[in-house]
Amino acid sequence: MKNVKLTADEQAFIKEYRRLEDLEREKGIKFFQCVGDEPHTVEFVDTIDGRRDDLESNRQNKMRRNDCTRFTTETDSDMVVVDTTAYRDILNKPKWDQFENNHFAMRRRLVGIFLRVSNKLISRLRAEKRLTKIKNWIESHEIKSREDMKREVQADYKRAINMQLTDGDEE
Repeated sequence: MKNVKLTADEQAFIKEYRRLEDLEREKGIKFFQCVGDEPHTVEFVDTIDGRRDDLESNRQNKMRRNDCTRFTTETDSDMVVVDTTAYRDILNKPKWDQFENNHFAMRRRLVGIFLRVSNKLISRLRAEKRLTKIKNWIESHEIKSREDMKREVQADYKRAINMQLTDGDEE
């Protein structure tokens, strides 16, 4: 594996990421059971249904009273109607089984998404730095055409080969 030097910002990011990862791991160890709210009673549900019915009938009566004194057409004033009885048809009621949810898998998935995005960001930042260096190198060597570029690349390659030969005395 090629030895890659990290910038100070990248090192600080990795340290902070590892610290947060340790905190998340400790959270998983120190868990407690959450029992949630008690299920709603029949009286409570009936009270809510009665209030909704009253509210709807009051709204319709008010609309009828306003329609009696209206002399122009109203357009685009319809509201979306939502079925409020749908909650009764829910088949899967909440379960309070502490082993039902796999929190570690959810955390691992979120950490995986975060790692992919952060790796992409770091790669783009590095690519931007390299592209800037290449552009500066092209400007400093006053390259204007493909032939100029080929000539400079070959000269740079020859310099690199010569530097390798002088560095190693055994070869």
